Amino acid sequence: MTSSQADVGWTQAPSNPITRPTASCSKNTAKKWASNKTVSRARLFLENFFIYGVGNVLTKAVPFLMLPVLTRMITDPAVFGVYDIYTIVIRFGEPLVILGSYDAMFRLFFDDKDPLFRKQVCSSSLAIVTTTSFAALALTAFFWVFGLSFWDGSYRWMIATAGIVIAVHAMRSVVAAPTRMQNKRATIILLSLLGPLIYYAFALLLAREGKPLEGLVFGNLVSGLVLLLGYGLLNHSFFSHGHVKSEQVRVLLKIGVPLAPTFLIYWIFTSCDRFMIGHMMGMEAVGLYGVGARLSSISQGIYMAFAGGWQYFAFSTMKDKDHTHLMSQVFEILAILSFLSLFILLPWVDWIFKIMVAEPYRSASTIFPYLFFAPLLLMLSQIAGTQLQVEKKTYLSTISRLVGAVTNIILNALFIPRWGILGAALATIIGYFAMTLSITWVVLKMNRLMFNMKFAIITLSGSLLLLLYPLLRTTIIFYIFFSAIMLLSYKSEIFLFILTKTRRIT
Repeated sequence: MTSSQADVGWTQAPSNPITRPTASCSKNTAKKWASNKTVSRARLFLENFFIYGVGNVLTKAVPFLMLPVLTRMITDPAVFGVYDIYTIVIRFGEPLVILGSYDAMFRLFFDDKDPLFRKQVCSSSLAIVTTTSFAALALTAFFWVFGLSFWDGSYRWMIATAGIVIAVHAMRSVVAAPTRMQNKRATIILLSLLGPLIYYAFALLLAREGKPLEGLVFGNLVSGLVLLLGYGLLNHSFFSHGHVKSEQVRVLLKIGVPLAPTFLIYWIFTSCDRFMIGHMMGMEAVGLYGVGARLSSISQGIYMAFAGGWQYFAFSTMKDKDHTHLMSQVFEILAILSFLSLFILLPWVDWIFKIMVAEPYRSASTIFPYLFFAPLLLMLSQIAGTQLQVEKKTYLSTISRLVGAVTNIILNALFIPRWGILGAALATIIGYFAMTLSITWVVLKMNRLMFNMKFAIITLSGSLLLLLYPLLRTTIIFYIFFSAIMLLSYKSEIFLFILTKTRRIT
């Protein structure tokens, strides 16, 4: 891919591909098509990345600042223990109720610009989630009445509130979707800030009244209801019972249902290793692994910034004639930047751990590279997985992710007894590699991505250097040298990716 190709790819606008003029069309036609300012796709992507990244930092800042206050008011750890079980139930139930409808409606929304079609997609999605939400409410009501829950005695009421919260959060996801699909970033960030503010206000208020658990539970419920109402007022024009169409429901379910199990797969990646470490090595090793994971999670912010605006960018450009080329560029550049960010950090890992944690925890620095890189691989797998959503073959994405999860479990069983927490981290990163390679291979076979030999050689070399980190950590010069090679090899592409300006076609 030459610099000129990169420039052309990034500066075509995500507008109607049918009416976009070709290079051979008349100058007057091109001027007419470009009467409105053409926004660079690179700028669109980077603006979304930056703004959602800042928004993610702001929304995380509220819990970070309020948690010390809350823990001083709620002195009984058992309260947080009960609440943790409560949130686990909600996190497990919510994806089951949504049934992949959020991702499916996001995909279909950009199939047609006709307002009526888009209302039918949104209304049909809400009909699906409303139906499953009432089923969840009925099920939790049954559990509540007959006392079949995690909570007994004085905590029994929580099963009913869990059902309500699951239903509210699921419906809110769908009702909020048009705001994200229209890329109204300021609105999303403001409402995302409002949620934790309401939550902690209720939690602190009721904690002062001697009802800390009720404060946490009802703070969560009220914040969800307020956001559901807020997004409902903003997006009510997209939803109507009269616009629910059975054919749209069928397509939404066909796309969405295969995506529903992915939440369990992600749970395996994020939680299974801790259970297996605890079983094989004890809770002290779990704590050591947890400290390393916590410091490594800075890359999670990068992933969240990417995820915030990715679907709008990907699906708003999916009908562009060069969409495959565009997605290949995004994948390629973000893969190179991911390796660069890791290799630039590696010389400072031991220094970071010496400053941030006490002596007993510093040995966890060995797992940093693997747990830092894992969310970045998830980002790359999502880029490839988006192409399967474009093709409406989401079941292939779920199968590919399952390959990674099974790989992770098997390698955990083999590596943890031999290498301890380092073995768990290696199992995690190899599982993520297996997932990403599996999805990417499927998409390459469908001709929805394309890569050159330079990219294949550099990423293969970078992956081997990463896996060999325990052996090479004393010779960091390898990583510095390789980073220089990557920068020299991709300097023009990275420059265009970051600095491409908005311009008009004339």
